[in-house]
Amino acid sequence: MIVGIFHPTLNICGGAEWVAVNIIKSLKNEGHRIVVLTNEKVNREKIIRTFGNDIKYDANIVFPLEFFPSTDFHNVYTDAIRVMLLKFKCDVLIDTQSNALLPGANITYIHFPLSGRLKISRSDRLRSSYYFFYKCYERVEARNSRRLVLANSKFTVNAIKKITGADCSLLYPPISNACHINPNEILEKENTVVSVSRISPGKLQATIPRIARLSNKKIKFLIIGLKESSSTLKQILESIKRNGVSDRVEVLTDISKEELLKILRTSKVFLHPAHGEHFGIAIVEAMAMGCIPIVHNSGGPVEFVPEPFRFNKLEQAARKIEKAIFEWSPQKAIRFVRIAQFFREEKFSENFLKMFNSYVRRFYVNDNDNSN
Repeated sequence: MIVGIFHPTLNICGGAEWVAVNIIKSLKNEGHRIVVLTNEKVNREKIIRTFGNDIKYDANIVFPLEFFPSTDFHNVYTDAIRVMLLKFKCDVLIDTQSNALLPGANITYIHFPLSGRLKISRSDRLRSSYYFFYKCYERVEARNSRRLVLANSKFTVNAIKKITGADCSLLYPPISNACHINPNEILEKENTVVSVSRISPGKLQATIPRIARLSNKKIKFLIIGLKESSSTLKQILESIKRNGVSDRVEVLTDISKEELLKILRTSKVFLHPAHGEHFGIAIVEAMAMGCIPIVHNSGGPVEFVPEPFRFNKLEQAARKIEKAIFEWSPQKAIRFVRIAQFFREEKFSENFLKMFNSYVRRFYVNDNDNSN
């Protein structure tokens, strides 16, 4: 079977791209032919460096398309055109990135519904008209019984149902198999707090220097991420200087997976300050490496991080970090390693293929039987 994967760019190398890479790998291992549609050529070297995994497919169709004005919402229309064109080249089409119910997509993996993230001003008539027409289409498409909608957390499942009305199934993202530490190796770690994510406004990394200022001076902080926004990086550096923590807070950008794992292996705590994170793959990967997570009390992380390790205010984060650092033990770390094992690559592949094969049997095998 020829399976099309629509993902505008895999080169961001964030959580959504990691999910796409694992879907491609799962299908390829089952013997399917894979056609990847992107708007720029897949940078396999960057994927290998960031994820520690290669990506194998049969064809990469590069199709940049800019028919509409550059607004926050125009991408959904250009994406729809791309998907419809790709549909003619494959048997089943999987959309792993648009976060919208695009026409032609058989299976859609939603990290968070697009229409739930947009704030459209009534005075912006152009954007409002785009939004209106899409919302009308979305409500109709939500009733499409031949589409399989997958979501990355219960938090996102509930958002999809509320915002679009579509039914969807839960499929947690995977963590890398490279993120694994033998419980016998968790003997000693440093008083270091690590935060890993794309360097972008929504991740709130600029609040970390303030948390550092409120924390014990013996604790070191590392902010690690792919540089997506230069302005956000500038804000982080300014925040470090403003809070007087240059000696304790360091920023590392675009490091390899191997370098990241070395840091996680020797760090006691993982901090994730973002509000309403849809899932948080980096959090689970850190847990798998024996780090104790401290996360904001919202979104997807609530589903796998126990309440004592969640915060609502920065002051709470500082206190919980201190407690986690100075009361750290191998036994406490192992507790989180065991939670993380539920999200391993094999588990994701098994669950995804179960859903994919069920979909194919329902709509392709049955259709062929009925036509004979």
